[in-house]
Formats: sequence, C-alpha cells, structure tokens
Amino acid sequence: MLCFSLFFIAVVSSTLLPPGAIRPSADCSKPKEFPEHTSNAFVKKINDRRRLMIDGRQKNGLTGRNLPTGESVAEMEWSCNLEEKAIAALKEQFGKERLRDNNTCPVRAPEAPNGTTGFWKCIGCNVEGSERDPVDVWLSEMDEASITPHPDPKAYVRCHGKNRNYCNLVRYDASRIGCAQSECNGRKYVFCLTNKP
Repeated sequence: MLCFSLFFIAVVSSTLLPPGAIRPSADCSKPKEFPEHTSNAFVKKINDRRRLMIDGRQKNGLTGRNLPTGESVAEMEWSCNLEEKAIAALKEQFGKERLRDNNTCPVRAPEAPNGTTGFWKCIGCNVEGSERDPVDVWLSEMDEASITPHPDPKAYVRCHGKNRNYCNLVRYDASRIGCAQSECNGRKYVFCLTNKP
C-alpha cells in the first residue's frame, strides 16, 4: 500500500498564499491545449485547499477536528511539461483501448509517467457524481473520509491509502500540475499529473 505523507514546515510567504507557502516559478504562462479558464480554476481550487491546510482550518473528514497546520506548502502552478505528458498518456490510453477492445473510448485511467502522480475523471460516464468538476471530486475526498492522525501533532500526516487524490493534490512538495482532456461519444475524459510520485 502506498503511503503518502504530507509534511509541513513554515518558511516563506507568497502573494497568493499566506505565510507558510512557497511559490514555485512557472514553466509556462498559459496551457498549450487545455482550456486556460479551466486550468486557472483547477489551480485556484487546489491552492484554496492548501490555504485551508496552512491556516489550520482543513477539517479531517467528518470528525469535526482539523488536520494539523500545513507548513512549507508549495503553491500549485500550471505546468506545460506535465500537460504535454498528460496529453501523451491520454492519447496512448485511447490507442490501447482501440486495439484491445475495438472500443473508441477509454475505460481505464492512463498510467502516470515515472516521477508523477495521475488523476483520472470521466465526465458523463453514468457514474454517480460524474458530472461534477474533476478537481472538486478529488478534493472532496477529505470532506467524506478522515485520516487517522498521529498522536504527536508535529508528526507527519500520513494518508495510508485514504483520500489518495486529496492527499496528493495538497501534499507540501507537489508544486506543479498539468492536465489533458479528450471527448469521446459525448463523454469528457480528464487526466492530470502532478510533479511528485
């Protein structure tokens, strides 16, 4: 089982995030193919959740308690490099599905390239919540399931397989995201990558 850790140490403030946040330099000014308004919305939603961690206001699921205060949390920025990798992975998955099943639409998530974490969502796939915004779905995991905290409040927060998407989107050292989307038979497929495995 994968163990994702979130470790937070206050260092530097940025213009968008309060003290305790680190702002990385962007590798591009706007997405190559992904809709710019959507990429901006994705990044904002992720940074808003990170802000809750930094401020110590992120609820730990339905427990009523907050997670420990986040520190040294890097601000998420759009990455054209990761966008290109997501585009390639999504195209490759479409190709695999066509060859294997003679199906034109993928039913499985693409594999995330080494050194990245992948996030997959099909919009309009007859699954409960499939019409919701992908980032909202991934981040809302924390609203529905709690993480078992360590007795020492200064210890690493470990997700232990719970809330995989949420934990990887707010983890302190993930600072870049890039996404690809494709449409097929009235469905939209979104695949995103962050810069940490």
